[in-house]
Amino acid sequence: MRNDMKRLTAVVLLLLGRHDRLQKANAAANAQAAEFNALCSILELANKGLTIGGVTTPPSIQTDIKFLTALNLSLAPDDFFNQNFKRTNSPTGESEEWTANKATWAELQENIKAGNRGSLDTIIHRIEGEQRRRAARQVVNATLIKVASLKQALKTTPSSEDIKQAMQLVLYGDKEATSATGPKTFGSTAGNGQKACGHDGSADQEAGISLASDFVCLCGAADSNGIKACAGFAASEAITHTGSTTPTSAFTDTVKYCHESGSKATPAAIQAAILNFRSLLGKKTETADGKRAVFGAYANNGACNGNASPNCVTYKARVQGKKLMIPWLVNLERAAELLSELNHNNAINRQISAQIASLAATAYGSYLQALHATPATYLTETATARQADSGSNSETKKKECDQHKNNKTACTEANCKWKGGDSEDKGECEADETKVTDQTNQASQDQAAGETTSKCTGIESKEKCEAVQGTPAPGKKSVCGWITYEDGKGTLDKPYCRDSSFLVNKQFALSVVSAAFMALLF
Repeated sequence: MRNDMKRLTAVVLLLLGRHDRLQKANAAANAQAAEFNALCSILELANKGLTIGGVTTPPSIQTDIKFLTALNLSLAPDDFFNQNFKRTNSPTGESEEWTANKATWAELQENIKAGNRGSLDTIIHRIEGEQRRRAARQVVNATLIKVASLKQALKTTPSSEDIKQAMQLVLYGDKEATSATGPKTFGSTAGNGQKACGHDGSADQEAGISLASDFVCLCGAADSNGIKACAGFAASEAITHTGSTTPTSAFTDTVKYCHESGSKATPAAIQAAILNFRSLLGKKTETADGKRAVFGAYANNGACNGNASPNCVTYKARVQGKKLMIPWLVNLERAAELLSELNHNNAINRQISAQIASLAATAYGSYLQALHATPATYLTETATARQADSGSNSETKKKECDQHKNNKTACTEANCKWKGGDSEDKGECEADETKVTDQTNQASQDQAAGETTSKCTGIESKEKCEAVQGTPAPGKKSVCGWITYEDGKGTLDKPYCRDSSFLVNKQFALSVVSAAFMALLF
């Protein structure tokens, strides 16, 4: 009886062992559904990544630069504004600036002259008078320099091609490939998938060469039981990995059963899919060390080949130290980094665009200030008005004349009274009180009339012009200045004498605005 029991026990154990091996060799429907779904999620994200655009430059930047160029042209000196920008280039060559900008200058010049908006959002008018243009032009020029600097900081990577190639490496193992085919996708060995599916994890295996290959390893078998284990009972294709000769249809007939989640290809979505994949590694029990790197059902002979040893991939040979260096997984992590860089750099470009828009708005304000000012009241005259000399003027004149004692020529040219008769080098030089009074009265009248006339007007020589008595304008050496050159006119044929306070009073307010604005720029 005891021997019979031993024989019965042995038979039962044998049957159980055979059943266990049968279950491993012929996995039940949906046995690897979790692993299949994990790869499907990664596949969906990689496919969507193929069409993601690269870093973009907001189009408003170019619009703002063209707007600033129009402002600059409207404020340019006459000799520049009136050029023929459509002329034929010189045979000796043109400057890089001319070549790059002449078409834009020609278009803007035409619109400014005609009072047309053109491609801009507003009409830009020509500002007449160099006096009105100069300070505003300084602001616009400084703005263009700052904008050029900001433009250099614009980001241009990653491009859409960079992202596409990273995703193609994930899918097909080749950055140039657009479909699953050949040794770069399915491994170097022809005829069987042993090496491509990782076999027993020994050295030189090629598991993870591409996502497409691992799909076929996971769902491959000698019959339709392989695809049933991945996609369910209704799946009927016989998917088999045959190494480099694996047909594209082995991949497409497998992934057609993937569900779609609708997730966008974002860094966060990719990282979540990677974590899910990692959580399924080493899920099955094993009888030999697989370094927790077997994905799917460990085959009955301790290996994976997408055929007789079905429904698994052995990544043991891809474990380097503590890192899992599966090629498609490494490329997917790199793709996630590219998408993070894409988002970061697009944000930088949007910020630069906002800065340029703000600078353009401020420069436009300077242009409007110049545009709407009249020549007589160009900007608010915030400089303290020069006060006419009173009693102190006589004392000042007396001291000046005393310096010309014994020098008749210097005395008379300084509008003093010579007391030495006919002698050229001996005699007193005194202040001419009548002239001092006239100058004081004239100064008071000039101040009351808003400097509509000037004591400098009508003086015919440089020496007499610079010898006019009074308190010079701040920053000036004399009351009057001898003018030989004017912006927009060049060297004058007939120089003249002009009150040195003229430009100070007329330009003071805008100069303060310009200086403050350019301090912000730099």
